[in-house]
Amino acid sequence: MELTTIDIPNLIFMAIIGVYMLLLAFILTWVYNDAEQRGLNGWVITGLTFFSGTVFGTLAWLLLRPKMKPQPIPVRS
Repeated sequence: MELTTIDIPNLIFMAIIGVYMLLLAFILTWVYNDAEQRGLNGWVITGLTFFSGTVFGTLAWLLLRPKMKPQPIPVRS
């Protein structure tokens, strides 16, 4: 039975992949919540963002997203 050692290049590569996955999850979560707040289907927008390339899709969403409609603040009297 061979003893496996963890070498530094593989550890660095796995750390970079882990950071990328966390960043991807953060960006797609933000796009989903932003789309829902603007009255659009968040799953559709998130899917389009993911499958069009996350960086390109996010930039496209930032440029093409609709303006937020002001929400009335309920006042108790």
